[in-house]
Amino acid sequence: MKRFTIYLLVAGLAFAAGAILVGHQQAGYHARELGLQRAAWDAEKAELEARAEEARARSAHVAGEAPRVELVPLPASSVTPSPQELLKKLAALKPAPGAGQGQVLRQALALFEQLRQAGPAALPAIREFLASGQDVAYDAAGGKGRRDVKALAEALAPPSLRFGLFDVVRQIGGADAEAILAESLAGSGRGLEVAYLTHILEEMAPGQYQDAALATARKLLASGSALERDCLFDVLRRFSDSGYVGAAQAQLVQADGKVDRSALRYLQQTLGEQSVALAAQLYQDSRLTEPGSREPLARLALAYVGANQQAGELFHTAVFDQTLLPDQKRELVEDLNQDGLSNKKEPSPEELKIIANRYALTQAYLQEASVQNDKVLNAAFREADKDLRNMLQKAAAAAAPKQ
Repeated sequence: MKRFTIYLLVAGLAFAAGAILVGHQQAGYHARELGLQRAAWDAEKAELEARAEEARARSAHVAGEAPRVELVPLPASSVTPSPQELLKKLAALKPAPGAGQGQVLRQALALFEQLRQAGPAALPAIREFLASGQDVAYDAAGGKGRRDVKALAEALAPPSLRFGLFDVVRQIGGADAEAILAESLAGSGRGLEVAYLTHILEEMAPGQYQDAALATARKLLASGSALERDCLFDVLRRFSDSGYVGAAQAQLVQADGKVDRSALRYLQQTLGEQSVALAAQLYQDSRLTEPGSREPLARLALAYVGANQQAGELFHTAVFDQTLLPDQKRELVEDLNQDGLSNKKEPSPEELKIIANRYALTQAYLQEASVQNDKVLNAAFREADKDLRNMLQKAAAAAAPKQ
């Protein structure tokens, strides 16, 4: 037994020695193969380099090429335009509606990015440019018309050069950037600019520029000549400012005999249900002589029909008012299913009461001869009646216990 164990031990040692020998042989083989491959690669590389050098020499001899020299990069200050140069290029871009408008806008965006990359060093030049009042419109509307300021702040491209610079200053940030934006806010004569600057300053420094924004908005509204008045009233509503209520009431009727919708919207959102009494009083104003000019007042009352008795009375007056246009009266009636309701699909218990009251109202009107004999009103009340009934049925079905 001991002899057999010795044989096994000897055999194992012999096998291990053989394995080590084979491993060394394989390692040596792989090393030799690797060496041969490396040598072949080095030789091929040298040959290729030699051929390339010969080709360059022949080309230089034929074309009289000057000896190769290493190019030294120019200093950054000599190849990067200054902020003043970038602003000059931006002011020179004049996009016009058409196929080339997109290309010009892309160029403007590239220049804005270069200004942003310049950092705080670009701020003095931007401040001077903004103070000059220059601007270039980038959209077909020329920057006119009501806009959603939040959407404007998130847009891929600005509506004009000034708005692009406002955004560059915002991205650079810092105390100097805030000062430039605050100066622009105080010196602006456009409602959209004031609303936009208010928005981004509130993001940068919440609450710090509220007084300045309100002062600018009130000043421009009081001047009576401000552009985009609805944007200025948006600034007042943003801070729940009621200090302009008296002045807004005085401005409700414009010189052309129409209602200032922006001022009326501000009063409605500021005063709430109390604005109904104001609308009812103004509805009788003799200055509102243009056909259909009283419609905004009836629209305000519509938001409270079913919850406020005076609103229902003003709605009734408007429905049979011969100075309102037929389409205005039709839309007033049909919109009983939406105005004043925050959630048509899932109305709150309070809103369900309003819907039920309005449904009862349409049922009563459909029994009146004056409505039955008026094709426009009859069709409008039937439409509203159907919608209100459906809303009540859906609410009842949703509230019923499932079986």
